[in-house]
Amino acid sequence: MAPMSTFRLAVERALTGVGPFTRAAVESILEIAYLTMAVDEELRDEEIEAFSVIAAAMLQGRTQGERLDDDSLKKWLDRFGEKLDRDTLEGRLEAAVGRLGDDHKAKLAAYRVSYLMAMSDMDAADKEFEFDLQLIASLGISQDDADVTADEVNVALQEPEAN
Repeated sequence: MAPMSTFRLAVERALTGVGPFTRAAVESILEIAYLTMAVDEELRDEEIEAFSVIAAAMLQGRTQGERLDDDSLKKWLDRFGEKLDRDTLEGRLEAAVGRLGDDHKAKLAAYRVSYLMAMSDMDAADKEFEFDLQLIASLGISQDDADVTADEVNVALQEPEAN
């Protein structure tokens, strides 16, 4: 993965124009990102760092007037960290998607953030691929929307060339 400062810039580029959403929608979007990270049952340091960068970017300026204080954020992340197995992961995914309701923009943002999370460690695991397909179906977005979003994230992750 690129150095974290470069990744922060890439996250900002990838999230340009995303939101704002309610705090509840942002929490659901970030829970989906967390599940993306946890699906392979191995939380790597670079994934945890990437998640914190993505969470900070989503919470800063992409929520409608609300920010989480440090204590609330810690409790919130602890809740995400509850023991996961295949059944609870699927149930939590369905619940998080359900909380997004019919908000198509929030669903596209959830896919964008999940894809960013999956790209953070540059290690494509079979479980992540299966989760991606499951996520697209759960969100009810088209494969075309998913492909366009993935392409936009991939462009954002590429370091801009020096002039």
